[in-house]
Amino acid sequence: MTKHSRFLLSFILFLISLSGQAQQAKYKEMVQYDSVRKSVPREKLYMQLDKPVYAMGDTIWFKGYLINASLLNYSTTSALIYADIIDKKGQVIQTVSLPTQYGLTWAGFAVNPNKYEPGIYTFRAYTNWMQNFGDTFLFKKEIQILDIAEPQPASPSTATAKAQNVRSNATNSNKKPLIDLQFLPEGGTWIAERQQKLAFKALNINGKGTTVEGDIVDSKQQKVASFESNSMGMGYFDFTPKAGETYVANYRSAIGNGNQPLPKTQPNGITLRLNNNLNSDSISISILSDLPNQELTILGQSRGVLCFLAKIKPNSNYKIVRVPKNIFPTGVCQILVQNEQQQTLNERNFFINHHDELKVQMTTANQSFAVRDSIPIHLQITDQSGKPIAGSFSLAVTDDGQVKKDSLNDQNILNYLLLSSDLKGEIENPGHYFNVSNPQQQEELDALMLTQGWVSYQWDLNKKPTFKAESEFTVSGKVTNITNKPIAKGKITLLSTRKGFMIMDTVTNDKGEFVFRNFPAMDSLSFLIQALNAKGNRGTLGIEMNEFKRPPITVAAPIVPLATMSEATDSVTKQMVTSQRQASTYRGGGIGLREVKITGKKVVKSSKNLNGPGEADQTLSEADLEKLNKKSLLNVLEENVKGFRMGYRRKTNIKEFMVNFALVKLVIDGVDVDFFYSPSDWPITDAHYQHLKYYLDYYTAEDVQGIEIMKHARNAGRYRMEFLNPMDETEYAFIEITTKTGSGPFLKKAANMYIYKPLPYGDNKIFYSPKYTAANKATHTPDLRSTLYWMPNLVTNKNGEANAHFFASDRKGTYTAWLEGTDTEGNFGFKAIKITVK
Repeated sequence: MTKHSRFLLSFILFLISLSGQAQQAKYKEMVQYDSVRKSVPREKLYMQLDKPVYAMGDTIWFKGYLINASLLNYSTTSALIYADIIDKKGQVIQTVSLPTQYGLTWAGFAVNPNKYEPGIYTFRAYTNWMQNFGDTFLFKKEIQILDIAEPQPASPSTATAKAQNVRSNATNSNKKPLIDLQFLPEGGTWIAERQQKLAFKALNINGKGTTVEGDIVDSKQQKVASFESNSMGMGYFDFTPKAGETYVANYRSAIGNGNQPLPKTQPNGITLRLNNNLNSDSISISILSDLPNQELTILGQSRGVLCFLAKIKPNSNYKIVRVPKNIFPTGVCQILVQNEQQQTLNERNFFINHHDELKVQMTTANQSFAVRDSIPIHLQITDQSGKPIAGSFSLAVTDDGQVKKDSLNDQNILNYLLLSSDLKGEIENPGHYFNVSNPQQQEELDALMLTQGWVSYQWDLNKKPTFKAESEFTVSGKVTNITNKPIAKGKITLLSTRKGFMIMDTVTNDKGEFVFRNFPAMDSLSFLIQALNAKGNRGTLGIEMNEFKRPPITVAAPIVPLATMSEATDSVTKQMVTSQRQASTYRGGGIGLREVKITGKKVVKSSKNLNGPGEADQTLSEADLEKLNKKSLLNVLEENVKGFRMGYRRKTNIKEFMVNFALVKLVIDGVDVDFFYSPSDWPITDAHYQHLKYYLDYYTAEDVQGIEIMKHARNAGRYRMEFLNPMDETEYAFIEITTKTGSGPFLKKAANMYIYKPLPYGDNKIFYSPKYTAANKATHTPDLRSTLYWMPNLVTNKNGEANAHFFASDRKGTYTAWLEGTDTEGNFGFKAIKITVK
């Protein structure tokens, strides 16, 4: 029996010890909780990244762990994970959909200079099913991309403008309160004439905790209490407010002083106090109520599972309930007080730690190694009782001189899944709280529980989930005729259009729906979907594809100016820039990448330009298009591309779009829109003109990342070879449109053919790790890797053992070997060690 089966059984045993009538009422409550857990199971997703900071040319390596949020074993709800990289403007730079096995998956995003700019990005991961429960359940982590190009001296005017901008932003920020100080009574209600814990949390203008201290004064300016926070700006103190009195906190901090009114008291109600003593095997719950004729219910729950329930009879003014800790699992737990209408009147978070995580031993053969030495690592994994564990682990080894990692405070698989993921908002230094081993840390953890809201698992069973759980990657849609009537038994063909050949076929059901399954791993693939009716005719059919919808993206404006952020780069990050800049001057070996610089040319991110980035006769960049707002693509071309016009083929009355006298060939996201052209759809004299106009009217400037015009032979040559018959001597101007979605030239109903570009599915990237032998160890090419080793699936055998090895670089100092993983049955382990290279 796993510990999570014991977790569910513990409540049943606790219930059996109660008397008959009470047992029946409590059993009904338990069934209600359990029905929610089974009907709408929650998922949690944790992603381990090899490091938090990257240089141009790096790869963002990551591994995903998808679990059932209640039992923490691998999720059987979803088997497809989405991962995005989002820039500061809220645009998705890269994305991938990844299949999972036993809740595990891994991949990598290449940091291509043509797609990325230096700055802060958000790594986001989720399943489609997670979208039903809001943004809180999505995994998000901030990463940084560094600029390793040699800095260019700023002109005096530029430097002056930059300084003025920084001063202006600093002046604006000073108008805002320097500290946001919040006071939160234990249990949520602040009752006069009762002693209660009053928790507080102080945040600076960047939303980070800041140290604060101060005094509480009454309306007569008499000091009645004092308070002092920990280093994260949190704390609590006992206080008895008087009826009719008002209080103000006068606070002091390193960034400024101020005052903050305390919450107003209520004359009556319920107070909830909880004592979670570190050395006790039980928690103590105290309820003080003066509400008349009210039966109250105390519920203890964790991860959406009810752990205990107790009833308080009406007019019972004071009640103490002691509950053994072992009925709760390790993690964030809650006590709720409800009235007879099941309305929550009070709530209180607390944390239980049974220290039942996997025990990890990670050792090396020697105490220190030389540069370019082979470094072996041995793993031994057991459970709490010493039983060997077979599981999957991910190992990252990084250079401490270039990558800053803090094994005591940073996020890892344990503190994320058991602590951070069940609390709202950012948890600073989560490792500090999880490693509770003394009374001071226990007090700091309790302060966190008192000030941080918890993620509710409530769900209305009458509400249907909007987003479906995906067990695999599929391509699906619906076929209808011109009157929107579904077409049954329609013949559907799927054909890959790029990177290899694939053909599949199926038929529609009675609702006109079709689905394709069992796809291999693919990257940057697009499909042509063709629909015919049951007789094999085209008719007036239209295809509607089920497009994936990403979660909304919320972008918070930085409070500190970006210029000052970059100037505050720490010494470790500066060393990484220096090392990677040096490595980028060498070619070959896979160790360093030479930076590609395009001088004096506009570059469109994610463009499929056959000539390469910036190689066009005219380019309209994203910055150019932002000024044009909602103008149609046709208006954009008419107003901004010299020579673009409607004209007539020579010596005919056939309309065409032209650039000067060259016919327009429109390419969207690398796909020729003439692929969909059928002259029978339009009157013959303007058939092609109307076909292109349909697309140019459909898109707006807001939809487009960039526009590139290729009309002269130097830039148009490759396009002629790719898209034209060699015998075609007509002069063309090629217009390459790059959309923000990158999804190609498909419209909602594009006749009986549809170009469908799904998110990249699967990933075949493998971490490159050099191997040094006697023959190549003395090579002069510098090895300055910041990530020395990445192994996403290090599997332990039945004895709980596994081995790995890698080669040291040329940099002397220390490395951090960082291991995380699971046995997929709800047990997790983490370990970090230092490796010395002399």
